[in-house]
Amino acid sequence: MESIITKGTSLGDMELLSEEDKTKYIVLSQAISEWEAAYHPLPGRVSTLITDAIRAKMEANNLKQKETAKCLGISESRVSDILNGRRSLNLNIVKRLRDNLGIPADFILDNIS
Repeated sequence: MESIITKGTSLGDMELLSEEDKTKYIVLSQAISEWEAAYHPLPGRVSTLITDAIRAKMEANNLKQKETAKCLGISESRVSDILNGRRSLNLNIVKRLRDNLGIPADFILDNIS
């Protein structure tokens, strides 16, 4: 996954990847999602209180989605999915939000819908 993201970043856009790389990316993304759901599930969707807190930290630190993704060790599309409520959080992401953006884990856990 990392090598595909690096390749897409170096090309300037993930859409410029070969069809083979795009397919691998989709398959790996689905496998990761299934693994996270099985081994690190958190109930509910991401509330707007949490996404607002993430956006506020991004703004305070002058971070764009790409930089936030790098900071959290996830893809830019995953950051977008979280910010738009299309993807729930897992335990690892909660820890990274706490450690890298300074959002208290208690706040996140208290506000999961």
